Amino acid sequence: MSREELEAAFGNAVRAYQTGVDNFDQAIADHVGVNRTDARCIDLIDQAGGMTAGELARAAGLTTGAVTAVIDRLEKAGIAQRVADPSDRRRVRIEATPKLWEVSEPLLGPLLEESQAIIDDLSDSEITRFTEFMNRVIELQARHTERVRALPKRSY
Repeated sequence: MSREELEAAFGNAVRAYQTGVDNFDQAIADHVGVNRTDARCIDLIDQAGGMTAGELARAAGLTTGAVTAVIDRLEKAGIAQRVADPSDRRRVRIEATPKLWEVSEPLLGPLLEESQAIIDDLSDSEITRFTEFMNRVIELQARHTERVRALPKRSY
């Protein structure tokens, strides 16, 4: 295969992966009974180990008003809670509750277990290189997300 063909195949694989993740995330959200925005927000909260509403709004690209509604729904579902920030008791942090993993483990556990076999097939240097690649792509995507968010809105 030529370099051009390799790059095209790689690009197609990345796009197919993104579609697969999107479809899996939608299936989980549907199963749990939350909308995609709420599912994305609880994942951001869980990844960060908790965050303020303002931090969540920035991370999710939502207004603070929209995030308040998200947090209310996540609390009502029992998968998030508002807690006093230990470093500043005037601030409130949003944290995932143990119920999040009670609900999601049966859905995610089999995927994570099967994924381990794929990781086990990789050498340490391959894992290191792939991790470096992913971190570079994550940074690139974040930079371009901010670029697109800063563009004037268009209606088509």
